[in-house]
This record gives sequence, C-alpha cells and structure tokens, in this order.
Amino acid sequence: NRSARVQSVEDAGAMATALQPPEDPAKHPCKKMRLGGRQNALPEEFCIASTKTGRPCSKRKDPDCALPFCRGHREKGDGAFRKVPHPLAGLCLVANFDIPKGYKTVFWGTRKRWRDTENKEGGDYAMSFRTNGGVIDPTTHKEGSQLQFMNNPGPNERMNMRSTDRFFGATHEKDPTDKTGKRGGLVGREFVATDDVRKNHQLLIWYGSQWFNARGIPRIDVGLPRYPATPRRAASRERLSPLADATNKKAEA
Repeated sequence: NRSARVQSVEDAGAMATALQPPEDPAKHPCKKMRLGGRQNALPEEFCIASTKTGRPCSKRKDPDCALPFCRGHREKGDGAFRKVPHPLAGLCLVANFDIPKGYKTVFWGTRKRWRDTENKEGGDYAMSFRTNGGVIDPTTHKEGSQLQFMNNPGPNERMNMRSTDRFFGATHEKDPTDKTGKRGGLVGREFVATDDVRKNHQLLIWYGSQWFNARGIPRIDVGLPRYPATPRRAASRERLSPLADATNKKAEA
C-alpha cells in the first residue's frame, strides 16, 4: 500500500551514506551536472536539491517561483539535510549523508523590508538580499527553508558553509498571489559547502561577532557527540574554554 511505499523510501534515505550520481545518468533529464554527476548544474531549469537516497532530483524547478527547487523540495526541504533538536540552540541542521565540498543550496524566504522584521522573530534570521532589495526572512517557511537552522561555530570550531554573490529572485520580487502587489515574493541567496561534511555532522555558518554582542549571547562550541561540528584546523586552533572568545567578554566578566 501507499504507506508502505512511503516508509520504504524513508528507510532507503536513512541508509544513504553519501551523495551519488543518478542510478542511470543517461536517463536523468538534466544533462549538465557538477560534483562528478552528483548535483544538477542548471538551476535555471532543474531542481538542485537531492533526494533522501542521496541522488540528484530529477524534476524541473517550479516555473512559478524564482528559487531553484521543484515544488516538493521547496516545501519539504533538500533531502541532503534535516533539522534535529539541539540542547542549547533548540535546533540545528545536519547532513543526511556525506556531502562533498562544493555542494550548493539556497538560503531562502520571503523578501521583506528590514523594518518589517526588526524586533520580530525574522529579525534574528533575516539575511541581506540584493542592493535595495530588502532582506530574506526564512521564518515564513520553517519546513522547506532549512538553512535558517544552521548554527554558528564556537571558538574551537569553524564554519563549513558560506554565501556566494548569486541571488535568486528580482530586486523587488513580488508575491504573484498577492493582488495588492505589496507582499514580497520568495527569494534566496546561494550557499556552498566549503568543506566535506560528514553524515550527521552539523552545517555551520558565521553569524558575525556583532550578532552575539547585540544580543548579549556568549558564543560557545555547538558540536555534540551525535552531531559533531567541524573543528578548527590544527595549525590555527587555540585551546580555549567555551567562553574564552572576544565575543564573550561580557560573559567572562
């Protein structure tokens, strides 16, 4: 029955250990691939997400949306990632299988004016969009917009994801379903993995020291035994206590 088939797909996804090419590359609709055939390389035409079994999505991007995802992956998220509970951060984002350096995805959400997110939930997560284009508020889509759950690396850890200068959506992208023409549409900014990320390891980005200082929050290591964080390289690593960091002077006082 249908529930059994769904369960079998989920079980197969749980067994995936690494990103891999399509089972039959000749039959895959996207003819331009990257990462050795493991990711679609035509974001203007095809979904760049992966299935939970670690293979490139075979669907075209949703033509009614600027984001490089099919409707299913936009609504449910890239199969390469999942959010899990974190004892300090609430949630964190981890890899479902080994992800190679260079893997691309998108931080996305609703385009808004900065003042429309200030002192609201979106203010803590908003990311700048194009010049004069406002910000990206991912909190409007907590299921599909997964990168909002990436944590910041602590003093003994380093980021393994970074943004690029590629954006998806027009500077003043509008919501096509809003008849008033006032509501912003879905937009995004490309992110790329700067390191190989092992299965169950966390995806990490640098928030910036001001993010912590403005909120009076100490910056601490976020790695867990079950969901490790990428450690600082040995050559530059300093043996610091969790609070021995320039952004935590207030906490040390």
